[in-house]
Amino acid sequence: MISSIAASLDRRLDPASAEPLALGFSGGGDSLALLTASLAWAGAHGRRVLALTVDHQLHPDSAAWTREAGAVAERLGADWRGLAWTGDKPARGLPAAARLARHRLLAEAARKAGAQVLLLGHTATDIAESDLMRTDVTPQLGRLRDWAPSPV
Repeated sequence: MISSIAASLDRRLDPASAEPLALGFSGGGDSLALLTASLAWAGAHGRRVLALTVDHQLHPDSAAWTREAGAVAERLGADWRGLAWTGDKPARGLPAAARLARHRLLAEAARKAGAQVLLLGHTATDIAESDLMRTDVTPQLGRLRDWAPSPV
C-alpha cells in the first residue's frame, strides 16, 4: 500500500516544489498509512509534511484524542497542528456540518502553511459508505475519488 501511495504522489506532485504537503490526520489507520507514505515521499524530495488534526468538540475525550494524534504525527517526523471546530453545533444535520467544518479548517490551515495540496486518507469501507450516502441521500456531493477538489 505504501508503494502505491508513493506512486500516486509521484504521478501527481512536483518533486521540485518546496511547498509543504498538508495532510488530514485523525490518528486512525487510513490517515496513519497516508502519513507514513507521505513522510517517506516528502523526505525523499526535501519537502515537509504538515499533519492537521480536527477536534470537532463533539465528545468529552476529543481534546485528548487530538493531542494523542499530534504526538504520533510529531514522533513520526511531521509538523503538526491541532484545529478545533468551536461554537454552537446544529441540532440537525450534524454529520454534514461537521464534514464541512473539517474541510474548512483543514483548507484554511493548509493555505496558511503555504501548502497547495491537502491529502486525506479513506479506507475502502469509507469510500463504499460515502458512495452509498452520496448517491442515495445527497447526490449533489458526488463520489469520492482520487485527487478530488475540496468542497471548500
